[in-house]
Amino acid sequence: MAAGADGVHVGQDDLPLVAARQVVGPDLLVGVSASFPKEAEAADRGGADYVGFGAMYVTATKPDAEYAGPRLLAEVRSRVRVPLVAIGGITLENAPEVFAAGADLVAVVSAVFQAAAPAHAVRALLERSAAARS
Repeated sequence: MAAGADGVHVGQDDLPLVAARQVVGPDLLVGVSASFPKEAEAADRGGADYVGFGAMYVTATKPDAEYAGPRLLAEVRSRVRVPLVAIGGITLENAPEVFAAGADLVAVVSAVFQAAAPAHAVRALLERSAAARS
């Protein structure tokens, strides 16, 4: 709130969703991390604005992340109504599979920061995202 952000994202070991909502109020976004369908469903029922779901693939950014994968993402897509932001090991090459499984958006780190041309990588990911939505 002090930074003037549009919202906050909480993990399973962070402040509970209900407490985060009390802190930021009804107008800011509150997202919740999930690796399992029950966590995603609880976030949806609890009033999260979106669910960050993953890890989709093995990732060096968070080597201890629980692996969910696209198949589990597809299951979650059928159970929740809020947008799903897939995260974890997503690359330009596997992004289409993630979108096909039901992701509304993807969150990436290595796909951009380890790219030889980060700006090109961002443009390419945005193109894949737009193509998946059309």
